[in-house]
Amino acid sequence: MNPYDFARIDWNKAPERRKPAWHHRLTGQNGKQLYSGFMHIDIYAETPLFIADPRNVSFDPRKAAQSMQNQQEEYIIPGSSLKGMIRCVVETLGNGCLTLFDGDYERGRINYRREVPNEFQHCDTNTDLCIACRIFGMLKNRESGIFLGKVNIGDARSYPDKIIKYEPMYTAILAEPKPHHAAFYLDETGRHIAGRKYYFHRSQKLEPLKDTGPKSGKMGNRYIQPLDYDTQFHVRLDFTNLEADEFAVLMLAIVLEEDMRHKIGYGKPLGLGSIELRPISLTLIDYAARYTQAGTERGKTLLEGDEMWYTLNEHIAEFGRQNRLQTLAMDDLRRIWRWPAESNTQYYYPSKRDWFDNPDNHGKRIAQTL
Repeated sequence: MNPYDFARIDWNKAPERRKPAWHHRLTGQNGKQLYSGFMHIDIYAETPLFIADPRNVSFDPRKAAQSMQNQQEEYIIPGSSLKGMIRCVVETLGNGCLTLFDGDYERGRINYRREVPNEFQHCDTNTDLCIACRIFGMLKNRESGIFLGKVNIGDARSYPDKIIKYEPMYTAILAEPKPHHAAFYLDETGRHIAGRKYYFHRSQKLEPLKDTGPKSGKMGNRYIQPLDYDTQFHVRLDFTNLEADEFAVLMLAIVLEEDMRHKIGYGKPLGLGSIELRPISLTLIDYAARYTQAGTERGKTLLEGDEMWYTLNEHIAEFGRQNRLQTLAMDDLRRIWRWPAESNTQYYYPSKRDWFDNPDNHGKRIAQTL
């Protein structure tokens, strides 16, 4: 089956845009509570994981490229990668604008901009922002201003005693996306894009898709040494002045549901990059109380264990009760990011010869590649 599918967009429900709560405020509009604080998160590799290190590029095809490390030689998942992954989930489940959508593919031969209504396009003014841009910031052009994001994520650093290396491997050849296959990239009506792309997980019972050796030419492959599953990392995520719906969808994008996992890094179509984000503690800081109370812990509340999960679940449930959760997209993401993955399903790119050149397959959807 094709290794990716799309989380659909409800085109009848445009992103809600409003003025953000600015960084200097102690309370939101009409005195409503703002949420600030930080969360400690453990990250578990559920499959082999490879984050390419641009400083460690070998031109020797016999020397495996290593995963990214910091100056202390700790293996890391860059904070920018985690932030981009979480933002994409927020946009998907919270009905954000299409921040990263370009629409211009294959050197200009394919352009899907017309298949995205104007009200779903990237926010362009800092006084009227969708939920994702209110959380993570907006930088469209200086004439309409910018808005600094209110979430900061550091690099996730490996635990010294929780590093497990996978054997060096030649990856199977990664085919380039082919947006001209409109049956995959447009919805069933042909009037809109299919949605936001996500990759299926590959079962832990199956090896990642490999090759027996190097393949040269335009469609080459890489020789890499991923980190193996059960490698563990730790990261701190800070947030400031989030309104209730923003806080809720951010927490949902982090914890997902019990039988779902995130996907990150290189080789997602090959079965690499499945991870679990597991919150360890949540600290909430009430800055209005912090500046009016005495004591070193004024306005600060530490939540762990059942108390933390009760708080998270209550906010996420309220987000759903207010009809803010994009149920169409959530249904799709549950299916695509379901964990554990099915061991009897093989994911691979359909070949041009066996699939796309066959007239019987014209117009078939991704699910029909099975």
